[in-house]
Amino acid sequence: MKQKAKRILIVEDEAIVARLVAKILKSRDVQISTAGSIKETEELLDKEAFDIIIMDRMLPDGDSVHIFRKLKDSPKLKLLPVLILSGKTRVTDQAEGLDLGADDYMTKPFSPQELRARVETLLRRAEKFV
Repeated sequence: MKQKAKRILIVEDEAIVARLVAKILKSRDVQISTAGSIKETEELLDKEAFDIIIMDRMLPDGDSVHIFRKLKDSPKLKLLPVLILSGKTRVTDQAEGLDLGADDYMTKPFSPQELRARVETLLRRAEKFV
């Protein structure tokens, strides 16, 4: 039985970083979508289903706190795993991101191997609740 492709949404306003993350996570059983703003992210979440979101904290149209509110308020999205990938490196920034509802937090620059491992861990954990 063939396993369905995992759907990953990368929310990142820096195109080079978004492409790098996509390249690191690319495989034949992964489908990747990207958004560069809160508005684009909300539009994609309204029309498509994802298995995980990898999201920058600061976007051109605001802080990603708006996306967390949308996730928490939606019965179908509230269990969607979120990994924050941010240049905000202070411990207080990381704690705030986790308090908002992120499942994990990584800082830039990041290790490709660590990113892949953390994403795979979140996907495995999420499968247990499906």
